[in-house]
Amino acid sequence: MESLSQTREPLFKPLRLPCGLTLNNRIAKSAMSDSLGDGTGHPTAAQIRLYQRWAEGGLAVSIIGEVQLTSGYAENPGNLVLNEASDLERFRKLAQHGSENGTGLWLQLGHAGALAYAPTSNPKGPTAFNLQGLRCAEITSEEIRQLPSQFATTARLAQKAGFGGVQIHAAHGFLLSQFLSPLFNKRTDGYGGAIANRMRLLLEAIGSKVRLRQVWTRTLLPRTRKASPCCDDQASYADRRLQDACTGRRRGGKRCS
Repeated sequence: MESLSQTREPLFKPLRLPCGLTLNNRIAKSAMSDSLGDGTGHPTAAQIRLYQRWAEGGLAVSIIGEVQLTSGYAENPGNLVLNEASDLERFRKLAQHGSENGTGLWLQLGHAGALAYAPTSNPKGPTAFNLQGLRCAEITSEEIRQLPSQFATTARLAQKAGFGGVQIHAAHGFLLSQFLSPLFNKRTDGYGGAIANRMRLLLEAIGSKVRLRQVWTRTLLPRTRKASPCCDDQASYADRRLQDACTGRRRGGKRCS
């Protein structure tokens, strides 16, 4: 019978990722929206101490969830926002303390889209909706074209601030997930319709960072559902959110189109 130490041993072995980065062990803190930002998109002392304590615990990697490209589409007011207007020194302090003890501190890059926090943001999705619990404008073609470079800019600034890598958030019903969903995405241009079009923005966002990886190789794969044709044969979280809103609309005597 294996001892407890033997069964635990694989957790503490180094792991080499396809991008070439080697992790100290197999233990990671997945991205969570901790909502500890100061309301202007910058880290707070409490947030810095939190990630420092996780690093002290011996994690190989810790991922900060929902770091926004701009303040206009935040998931909540406590999200970090990293762009050219940010005070990079404050992010450097977070990167420094969260990377102690050999821990890799990475940022999950997000855009809430239609699920942006309305009181402080400007919800926009692939398609406009006016349903109970889900109201958003349609994101314009020009705004879509700007998004890949915004992802690349935030990734570049993350590198400059001393973070170890980034993750594209393409799940949980936020903007990139909304584009993948045939229920959320009713566009008739090159970003809607067939799955090849619906996934175009995600691939463009990844492509912008692949080019950046020529100078920074510590880039993570996007966070998506395991089934890549995810939106044709089963409902994603975004689909379910829209279906729930449609159900409420029908109960009120109005048709959901």
